[in-house]
Amino acid sequence: MDDPRWEAVLRGALDDPSTHTLHAQPIVELVTGFVTGYELLSRFAGPWRAAPDVWFAAAHRWGHNPSLQARVLHKAIATRDTLPPNTFLTVNVDPHLLADDVVAEALLSTGDLSRLVLELTEHTRVDEAGRALAVLDRVRSAGALIAMDDAGTGYAGLQLLLDLRPDIVKLDRALVTGIDTDPVKRTLVEVFGDLVGRMDGWLLAEGIETRPELEALISMGVPLGQGWALGRPQAQMLTALPAEDAAHIRATALRTSLTGNIASVVRPARAGRHRDGCEVLLADNGKAVEVRDGAGRWVPAMTVAPSSSLTEVARRAMLRPEQRRWDPLVCTDMNGSVVGTVAMDVLMLALCDAAGS
Repeated sequence: MDDPRWEAVLRGALDDPSTHTLHAQPIVELVTGFVTGYELLSRFAGPWRAAPDVWFAAAHRWGHNPSLQARVLHKAIATRDTLPPNTFLTVNVDPHLLADDVVAEALLSTGDLSRLVLELTEHTRVDEAGRALAVLDRVRSAGALIAMDDAGTGYAGLQLLLDLRPDIVKLDRALVTGIDTDPVKRTLVEVFGDLVGRMDGWLLAEGIETRPELEALISMGVPLGQGWALGRPQAQMLTALPAEDAAHIRATALRTSLTGNIASVVRPARAGRHRDGCEVLLADNGKAVEVRDGAGRWVPAMTVAPSSSLTEVARRAMLRPEQRRWDPLVCTDMNGSVVGTVAMDVLMLALCDAAGS
């Protein structure tokens, strides 16, 4: 990447869009086996067929990284028009580049960023001056979600997790590889799942390469997965897993007892942006902010995933302030859409039934 010829190669790539394409790797719900999203990954053609990370490292070395990442963002935002229904896409960006005008403009010029997940790819403080954080606030206000990549790789990553409170946390592949035979890794993933759940976020395991790893993650209640065992990056979006693979995921989830998941105690609820005629109040970005309790009062909404375990959710609920512990919960899917509500008494009865079975 220190070779001066990279300068001309990078300029050529920026001038010729055909040298850079985005391939989509599916993200799968580990209860239903449905494809629920895609990560967009860069692929480069041209005189030097280097790996994408080498291209971006060279772009950083020769001062073209903002322009190259802005190109990726423009393409990703346009790709939303081709997304299958009820899916999202994630795209990587170095968080420090959010303070660059070229990158910020690529993100904010569209206005609507719904169904986009911005995946932060480095574990350093976003910026000391706060400009990048201000861009992230605007990105969220425009409807995008924030993901943190490679969780579990050290203190810096943990600090970023606490600073950003991301909507999705992607487990580092080092934690996923061999998790079916490593009880310590399983414990670490459970800790991350509990922490992310308390922040109303979603845990996504990436780098799943074997069926035993997949089965272990399903049994632990990790809601989302990604990796070669589920689908490789490809030019065309994979709209569904092979029927046999999807059935295996559902059967594995069933063996871990669906009655142990929140999906079994959700009841339908009306959601809307006005309190009249609904039970869950939505913000302008579609996220649940309040829920009506049994006495008809509006209280802050604690959101949970359908695949979350009864035990995990009960623990989180009981850690709320005393006056809030028995408020109903709001169950939402990966896109933040309201699935329904969960009454705390129903949750506790389900826990008792599970303990007695």
